[in-house]
Amino acid sequence: MIMKQKQRISLLTIGIILASFIGVFNSTYGQEQEEPLRWSMETNKSEFYPGEPVLLTLNIRNMRAQEEKIYFGMDGIEAFSFEIHDSNGITVAKGGKIQKFGVSRVGTLSAPPGKIAQKSIVLNRWCSTLLSPGEYEVICNIDYRLRSESKKIKNTNGFKAGPVHSLQIKVDMCIIDLDTDKFKQILTSLIKTEIKQKEQSNREWWENLKISRELLAFTESKIAVPYQLKLLEVEKYTWLKRDIVNSLVKSGALEAADGLIKIIEDPSIYKEDVKGILIEGVYRLRETGKTDIINATEEFVEKYQRPAPSIGPPID
Repeated sequence: MIMKQKQRISLLTIGIILASFIGVFNSTYGQEQEEPLRWSMETNKSEFYPGEPVLLTLNIRNMRAQEEKIYFGMDGIEAFSFEIHDSNGITVAKGGKIQKFGVSRVGTLSAPPGKIAQKSIVLNRWCSTLLSPGEYEVICNIDYRLRSESKKIKNTNGFKAGPVHSLQIKVDMCIIDLDTDKFKQILTSLIKTEIKQKEQSNREWWENLKISRELLAFTESKIAVPYQLKLLEVEKYTWLKRDIVNSLVKSGALEAADGLIKIIEDPSIYKEDVKGILIEGVYRLRETGKTDIINATEEFVEKYQRPAPSIGPPID
């Protein structure tokens, strides 16, 4: 009898210990673990005109006690793709991943411990905002890697990249009826960033200048043509020059064709890196079939032969 009672006590004790262990296990591992990075996105304002460039700011709060580096691809944009849905959930614009061959800019963003890192993105690089007035939802898909998850390769100085993480962020966007005068004021303000203000540091000025030029390069409107032609004369980077030409072609404007010809024939403007793209731009404008453009470029096509297709990604 005494033995049976001792056995019961022993079994009860074991049961209590086991139950306590299971409780600790569940409380420790059953809770949802806090994300080390918190992501959000916002637009630079609440309302936009059709074709106006939309600046998106990606905010990444690092919840860790150590710095994290987020890799977005060699050029810093390869990780992104976008969609725009209307109020009924219908896709009205879609842009897949962009890879710029030959570009080797650093695509890593550093997020200090306990702080927010930001990355600016121009939506029009992926999706057109030439949309009817209304409410829209921008959907951003991101595939990224973390430097902390890379592993050193034995007996080498190299590292093996960590796994790809995927996430989706949504933000609202409103398109309103076009006001030509106010649209011109927006474009003029972008041009004004070319002049450094006294209170700006060189770094602040350069960062603002880069964003302003990208916004102007991807503006989708005939109103932007004279501003884009001015930018094309001073821009130094080949890829952005190419983007500007694409926007000029999309405008389908006679002013764009005339402006491209003037730049091509102006010996004071450096263009050897994109001369073929400029000539191709004039030919592409002729393909709109517009009589005024065809008539204005007849002498040009007699003088300049259309370039042979280049190796690399197709021109938009």
